[in-house]
Amino acid sequence: MFGFGKKVDAAEVTREVLNHEALLIDVRGNDEWDSGHAQNALHLSVERILKGELPTKDTAKKVYFYCASGARASMAASYLKQRGFVAENLGGLRDWQAGGGIIE
Repeated sequence: MFGFGKKVDAAEVTREVLNHEALLIDVRGNDEWDSGHAQNALHLSVERILKGELPTKDTAKKVYFYCASGARASMAASYLKQRGFVAENLGGLRDWQAGGGIIE
């Protein structure tokens, strides 16, 4: 099951994002984003990604994805990996919170 029990080190991801080594991308829809999202995250829906909109052109920058359960994040991570990016599915927003991540 996607997202269930996924271990996320939110402190490490946040450190990488703040050091400009990585991006944290929320791939959920607009209403989901508006209801709360990970601190320091950018919003780019999985639909936009699958249509070719990339969060960065820098394939050396790690990209972390999350959604509600991990399913959409998995699709986004796979799409970027096929294009030479280092991408990881963090699972769902609950996984982020369980790993110490802040929601805003």
